[in-house]
Amino acid sequence: MWRVTLAVGIALLAGCSGFLPAGPSADDSDPVTPAPVPTNTPEATVTVPTSDGRVDVDRLLDRHQRALSNRNFHRHVEQAGPQNTLDVWIDRQRGIQRVRQRFGPISDDVVLADGTLYTNVRDDPDTPYATTPATPNTSLVASPPGVDLLRRLLSNTAYRTVASVQRNGRPVAVLAATNAVETPTAENESAVVRSRLYVDRQGVIRHVEHTEQRPERPDIDTTMTVTTDIARVPIPWWLEDNDPYSSGST
Repeated sequence: MWRVTLAVGIALLAGCSGFLPAGPSADDSDPVTPAPVPTNTPEATVTVPTSDGRVDVDRLLDRHQRALSNRNFHRHVEQAGPQNTLDVWIDRQRGIQRVRQRFGPISDDVVLADGTLYTNVRDDPDTPYATTPATPNTSLVASPPGVDLLRRLLSNTAYRTVASVQRNGRPVAVLAATNAVETPTAENESAVVRSRLYVDRQGVIRHVEHTEQRPERPDIDTTMTVTTDIARVPIPWWLEDNDPYSSGST
């Protein structure tokens, strides 16, 4: 019997620029509604940290991490196609985490709740999941808010604020890369084709669109969306008989 281990669960975000194929999984869809096109509203003004006239990316990421440090949220990442996805759900009040990574029709899925790690077992119909004891400090991801991924994508790019708009009913600042180009400027040099960030007044980076050409490696085409204050982590079908939200489970 082949089972996904804790090491695989932790690795789900270790790279995040590559998605690992595993075994087939039954459908467990949690659809993410595409973000609507922002509409300019003059009264919506959002400021972001700057340095020497440019957005201070390090401070921006610090604010993002602090803003999510005590909130429930869902982070959804898509890379190079809608089926290559990573979802991270965090319920801080109940101490429940879930990380699901998909590559087309195959996925890895792990839930952490009440001191136990639950890992989906896909090749045994009689054993839907395996359990592993967890310590109080166990986490499925090194950076639940996605700061590690954002730092890799954004650290070498300069940004400026181009607008303050309403997005999903919330004022956000729109940040755009100032050095975006259509093709690499030199041999073996990566080129940012498009990079936009949408940041709210609390400092949460709500949405990221980042496209980058890399001559000697696969191009990067990544989006990330963060939804805060979710009511609960969606429990997958394979853990329904031991739902951590059921009475007495947590």
